[in-house]
Amino acid sequence: MRVTAVLCALSLAIGGIALMPSSLEAAGWISGADAYAASWVKDIEQELLKKDYRNVYASDPRTPQASVLRKLDEAARAQEAGDSVLAQQLVRNALNVFEEGVRKHYYSESDVEPIITFIRQHVPIKIG
Repeated sequence: MRVTAVLCALSLAIGGIALMPSSLEAAGWISGADAYAASWVKDIEQELLKKDYRNVYASDPRTPQASVLRKLDEAARAQEAGDSVLAQQLVRNALNVFEEGVRKHYYSESDVEPIITFIRQHVPIKIG
């Protein structure tokens, strides 16, 4: 009985250490590991991750905020490289993530309109 108790305790200790998360295992957009190409992407990230929008994202299984931030960061990198056409397309793709969510009935247009407006106001890339 004593041996069994020691083995159980040892097993729990080893298993607990093995299951401890590290920052390497976390998604980059959650852990803040990403370094964005432009400061405006960080500003948009802060807006997208506000508590005000949690209910908007709740019924969307795609984690739209992560997709949008990834596409906007790619747009910033394209703009930095001088490829304005690609940058414009990537911004359109980022906004399309929310528009697709409306089409799939994850949320309403009025739910995401403040988010889309904020992005349009803070992206220095003119998308027409």
